[in-house]
Amino acid sequence: MTFLICGLGSIGKRHLKILKNLGKHKFIAYRTGQSKKSSMCIADKDVFNFDVLTEYKIDGALITNPTSLHVETAIEIANHGIPMFIEKPLGNKLDKVDKLLELVKAKNIHVMMGYNMVYHPCIVAIKELINGNKIGKVISARAQFGTYMPDWHKDEDYKKGYAANSSMGGGVVMTSIHEQNYLTNFFGEVTEIKAMEIGGDVIGIDAEEGVEILIKHKSNVVSNIHLNFFQKPYHRNCEIIGTDGTIFWDFMKPEIRIFTKDKNESVNKGIGPYELLETSYVDQMKGYIEMIKNNVEPKMNLEKGIDDVKTALKILKEINRNYN
Repeated sequence: MTFLICGLGSIGKRHLKILKNLGKHKFIAYRTGQSKKSSMCIADKDVFNFDVLTEYKIDGALITNPTSLHVETAIEIANHGIPMFIEKPLGNKLDKVDKLLELVKAKNIHVMMGYNMVYHPCIVAIKELINGNKIGKVISARAQFGTYMPDWHKDEDYKKGYAANSSMGGGVVMTSIHEQNYLTNFFGEVTEIKAMEIGGDVIGIDAEEGVEILIKHKSNVVSNIHLNFFQKPYHRNCEIIGTDGTIFWDFMKPEIRIFTKDKNESVNKGIGPYELLETSYVDQMKGYIEMIKNNVEPKMNLEKGIDDVKTALKILKEINRNYN
């Protein structure tokens, strides 16, 4: 298969490496020309405009450039009828989203949104436990994600990265949208939102660094999401509270714990946290290949990506961080 990849930052390189390991694929890198570095060491060919795509038989495209460029890039690729993978989030505004959706529907193009956490073995297992009524009727949920942004890429100035800059679609709400995504996948669409910014200017970035969010879902479950870019050490977990028990997951432990009145159980996945994380990325790319080859609907489609952006923008409005 031949893949077009638009954006070879850390996440683009990660997806490309996985695809290389999954088969004998070819890769064309779309470049804006702003970087003087060639991508030929990791891709087979560079292209500098979308018009030349007609010269190639491209099976799929990956959009992994800065968030603020996702939608306009996707529109260009949709015009060529190419199935797409768009890294989360879809964008940082709703401009041109309707145009993209119209194009995708008109050309019958499948689009997968890049939410690898819904492929994480523990998140998959939690959803199965909820659907299997393991803890009865779910009443509420709590999810936390905390990380220290300056340690992400120690050889780079973190303040210059897209995640640190609101104009590029950064900030903790958009960048760390996974918790919002998997909780709405568990409990349904959002009917009410409350949010409060926390932290202020801890690491000195041009975007919100921390936020507390309350969401009421269509199912009447109320979830609380805590996100921050200043926590040491890295911390990620999820707690689901039901009428008959509680499910708890800590990212750093490869297991899910289930607490009920009569007993405590553990669902062990048998490998370490970062191996499980890598599994989520690999399974996501396997899902993308399956979508292209067999024309199947992805776990996370374009409509879900749009809904997530709408919710994220409501959160930003709640904390007076309307970047549009």
